[in-house]
Amino acid sequence: MKICYIISTCNKYLETRVKYQMETMFKNVNNNDIYYLTSKPNIEKRQFGWNCMDDIQNITWKYIHFFHNMNIPDYDWYIFIDDDTFVFENRLQNLLKTYNSDDYYYIGKELDHIKDDFCLYMSGGAGYAMSNALYSLFISFLKKKGRDEAYYPHINLETQCDDLCIGMWIQDIVKENNQIKFHQINNNLFHYALQENENDINTAITFHKVITQEQYEYYTKIYDIEIQNINTIKNNDTTVFSLVTDLKYFNKAKRTIIDLRCKGNWNGEIVLITIDFDLNNNFKDFYNITEVKFPLIDKTILLEKIGFNGFYDTTDKREINKLNQWEKLHIFDDYFRKWSRVVYLDSGLRVLDDVKYLLEINCNDVILAPKDGKFYDTNNNFTCQLSYDNPELIYALKNDFGEHIFKSKFMLNCMWMYDTNILNLCDKAQLIDAMNKYTLCKTNEMGIMNLLFTFKYNLWERFPIKTSHGKFLFDWCELNQDYNTNWREYCFIKYPVTISFDDT
Repeated sequence: MKICYIISTCNKYLETRVKYQMETMFKNVNNNDIYYLTSKPNIEKRQFGWNCMDDIQNITWKYIHFFHNMNIPDYDWYIFIDDDTFVFENRLQNLLKTYNSDDYYYIGKELDHIKDDFCLYMSGGAGYAMSNALYSLFISFLKKKGRDEAYYPHINLETQCDDLCIGMWIQDIVKENNQIKFHQINNNLFHYALQENENDINTAITFHKVITQEQYEYYTKIYDIEIQNINTIKNNDTTVFSLVTDLKYFNKAKRTIIDLRCKGNWNGEIVLITIDFDLNNNFKDFYNITEVKFPLIDKTILLEKIGFNGFYDTTDKREINKLNQWEKLHIFDDYFRKWSRVVYLDSGLRVLDDVKYLLEINCNDVILAPKDGKFYDTNNNFTCQLSYDNPELIYALKNDFGEHIFKSKFMLNCMWMYDTNILNLCDKAQLIDAMNKYTLCKTNEMGIMNLLFTFKYNLWERFPIKTSHGKFLFDWCELNQDYNTNWREYCFIKYPVTISFDDT
């Protein structure tokens, strides 16, 4: 993910605030991704100006010249801040990776104090983000309008400032392009003032009015400690078990978690991603669960492409009726980089033996998961996972991945284990992009995971059939094979049929 930083400043602060930002929060950012807007140019120091005045009214004029003269289309996100704004870069990246930069996003701290006279707009001091799609539309709009026509209607505004002008231009763009799906998102983690309480320091994406060197050094120290802690945890070869559930499936998730603690003897961390409810505190405390919430994955484009009735060649219609399955993609969010290894279990999957036999299996730089179908079946190929409603998408798959994938084996994704190093190659954002591009997967996220992990990046390796102590590691069901087995012969089963506590 490429991020561009566009910062408003003036000559007065080049040797103070600008210097402080460059030496602290930008110390790990590529210089070529930083653009300071001032009155006179000094490209070597990343300062861009077109010899205008350095007063308040000319801030907007600086932006207009920048937009007209700079051709920088190759970023996923464009971040606008002031020279007295501190940015926690890792937190910003974690936020932006939950959105698709090919959609039209305008994200920041929304100001509503003059909405009746003008509009709702994002605070420039708190900072805001524009996606690539919106930025491209924005540049086209301003160039078509021309410098003078864009500027002079705003110069005499009673409340004249660059962030308001940009908000009003975006409002005009949305009106002119009413066919686009525009997202204006208020996020209170962008702060237009210093922290109001002690918890802000642990969650804030930005703070405004950071003007002294001591302040910049203080927040940088907080940031450095946070990164160091993440890296320390990661380097300790740590493991987390994770599940995803909505309220409807919570009883199934509870069963798996109880199994994991009792039969699996797992005393380490369990992360439960909850979708449409809050976890009961007693359950959370008793089983030592970390509850995590992510914004719901936007499925608007997906559903528009699939259509109201779903695929013609499916029976259960899970492509329109089981949309929460897509939330499993959160397991590949950057949040999980703090561990070296992640194990995912479907809600309801039974843990039947000690997890140590799973964890002794090497998953360095790969994702391990079962093969779909019977252990030794050679007939179950990836073509069964695809809807053939849309021939153009089938052709796109052949073109992008090769025709061989249709006859290839593929992973079953009710249970997997991966090395978080693979997130450097393929992460949640890529999976969501693929979800919206290849809208022909009968089994929702399972098809997309295979397209990227199995076929594009060759990251999938099959779970071994048996563990070191001789048991079957996993199966869908005991009846899935051609020989008689019962639950005692397995470590994990998705749908066991031989577990019974009746005396008869």
